[in-house]
Amino acid sequence: MRFRWTWDVGRIAGITISIHPSWLLIYALFVWRAAYFGHLFAPSLHGASSLALVLVAPLVFFACLIAHEFAHALVARRLGIPIGGITLFLFGGVATIMREPDAPVDELKMAIAGPALSAALALVFWLLYLGASALNWDWGATFCYFLSIANAVVAVFNLIPAFPTDGGRVLRSLLWMAQPSSARATVWASNVSLVFAGALILTGLYIVFGLDELQGLWLVLIAGFLAQAARGVGRQARIDRKLETMLVRDCMVKSLVPVPAQTSVASFIGEVAGKPQTGYPVVDQGALVGLADVRQTAGIPLPLWAQTPVSAVMTPIARTIALSGTESAREVLRQLSQRELGELPVYSDGELVGIVSRDSIFRALHAVRGAPA
Repeated sequence: MRFRWTWDVGRIAGITISIHPSWLLIYALFVWRAAYFGHLFAPSLHGASSLALVLVAPLVFFACLIAHEFAHALVARRLGIPIGGITLFLFGGVATIMREPDAPVDELKMAIAGPALSAALALVFWLLYLGASALNWDWGATFCYFLSIANAVVAVFNLIPAFPTDGGRVLRSLLWMAQPSSARATVWASNVSLVFAGALILTGLYIVFGLDELQGLWLVLIAGFLAQAARGVGRQARIDRKLETMLVRDCMVKSLVPVPAQTSVASFIGEVAGKPQTGYPVVDQGALVGLADVRQTAGIPLPLWAQTPVSAVMTPIARTIALSGTESAREVLRQLSQRELGELPVYSDGELVGIVSRDSIFRALHAVRGAPA
C-alpha cells in the first residue's frame, strides 16, 4: 500500500518512516482514550502529570506500531524482499512490501512477525504495570496499563482473518500451502475477508446504537476500509488467476522480424514504426545476440540515431532467460519485473519461436477477458 502526501520523519535500518496527515486524527483519538484511562485508573493525577500521560502514552504506542511494522519489514528483508518504507496513517501503520513472497511459508513468517511482537510488547508492559502498581506509582502504572492493553488489541485485531491484515495473510499462506496457486488462495482469502468485514460492520452498528457511538463508528470505518481493500485484492487476484492459467505460448509474438545488429536506430525505428510488435530479435551473422524494443531507443538523442547501431541499445541475449512456452504468464511477468527486462525469448527444440513481453501478455489477457462467454 502506498500513500501520497506523507511526511518523512526519519530512517531506521535504512527503512524510511513516514506519517500521513490522517495520522493526526487517530493521534487525537488516542490522546482522548489515554485521558479516559488516566481519569479511570489514576484520578489523583492532575496538571503536568496528567498532560504528560495523555500526550506521551499515545506517542509511545505509535512507536510500538512502528516496531510492529518493522517486524514485518525485517523478516521480509531477510527473505530478500525489498521494503518501500513504513507509514503511519488513520488506521494504524503499514509496511510497504515491494513484491509478494515466493512461497507460502515466507508469507506466514512475514505475517506472524508483527502480531508476535505486539503480543510480546503487551506482555512486557503488563509486567511493568504490575511492578509500577506494587510501587504505588500511579502515573507509571496507568502508562504501562494503557500500552499493554493497546498492544494486546493490536495483536488480536491483526489476527482477524480479514485480508490484508496480518491474519488475512496468515489465512492466505495456509490456503496457499493447501494448493499450489497463490492467486486462488488470495481469491479465497479475500472472500473470507469480506464476510468478516461484514460481521465487523454489523457489530459496529450494534455498538453505535447500543453501547458506545464513537467506538462503534470507529469499528464500522475500519471494517469498511478492510472490505474495500479485500475487494481490490480480490479483483487483482482474479486477474492473477487468469494469468496463472495462460501459457506463454498463447501470448507470445510469433511473427518474428529479425533485425541485423548493425542496423542504425534511425532505420530500426523507420522500419517498425506503426507496428504493434514490441520485441524484435537482433541477429549477427545468423546468430541471435539480443532483443530490441523501440522504447529502448528513447535515451538516444535524435542527431545520433543514424550512427548508433541497434546492438548498442538492445538487451543482450545473455541477460535473458530461455522460456519453453509452457510457463505461466504470471510467472513470466514476475521474471520480467525482477530482471527489469522488456521481453524474453521463447524456444522450441533450440529454435527461437516467439518473444513474450508485458504488452503481449496483457493484449492476450484483454482478449480473453473481452471474449464472449
